[in-house]
Amino acid sequence: MKTSHAAILFVVALCDSGVAEDKVAVPAKPGWELAWHDEFDGTELDQTKWSYRYLGPRESSLISKESVSLDGQGHLLLTVKEQDGKLLNGMIGTQGKFSTTFGLLEARIKFPQMQGQHGSFWMQPDKPQKVADNPALGGAEIDIIEWFGTGRKDGGTASNIYWPGPNGPKDHHAGGTKDFHALLKKPGAQWSDDFHVFALEWSASEYVFSMDGKVTWRIKEGISQTPQYLILSLFTADWEKERLDKSKLPNSMLVEWVRVWKKK
Repeated sequence: MKTSHAAILFVVALCDSGVAEDKVAVPAKPGWELAWHDEFDGTELDQTKWSYRYLGPRESSLISKESVSLDGQGHLLLTVKEQDGKLLNGMIGTQGKFSTTFGLLEARIKFPQMQGQHGSFWMQPDKPQKVADNPALGGAEIDIIEWFGTGRKDGGTASNIYWPGPNGPKDHHAGGTKDFHALLKKPGAQWSDDFHVFALEWSASEYVFSMDGKVTWRIKEGISQTPQYLILSLFTADWEKERLDKSKLPNSMLVEWVRVWKKK
């Protein structure tokens, strides 16, 4: 079960009638107000907050509801599994249900160890505009964190930003794979060993990426100033599927919570 926190802010979400619909304990964050969150309590995905994303074939994998579950212990599980010779993957997003412009976006995640899949916490523009070279209006794909597995020479962790140019929605790119293992407390530790908090502080002038409160990247390019929604995914792309050890499936990416904060 989840660890209790000394400082607690009780956040009550109200439905349209004003009746309390949900009550969840979330630690206060000085200087910030909680705008949206999911603690993944219960046994079923809250479909007032999330939608299953891109169900059906995607490359040579299959995005499936069967790969999305809650364990009843406060975790979302996105699972890669094999069924009838096909690889099933899990992907959910808040499109049509929640989007934000600016703020602090956080997720506490335990990634799977294996290569051959990549777990991601990322964002897409709510209503992408076909405007070249203007991410403020057209939005951007913001990959807050991607994890490609242990044992990679590049470290396996990545943050990326893509925004439209004259040739398409991903014409411009910043970021890439970097090795952040030096941020871990134990020598030889991997990002897949335990839960970690991956975050983005997004303002009108800058993106600031962090892991467990330690800044990993600042950038003033590709800044979206349009509403964007959240995505969680565990996906096996064609380029990496040969690295996947199917004898060790199923395996899962665990998410303990996702929280969005706004400046007070």
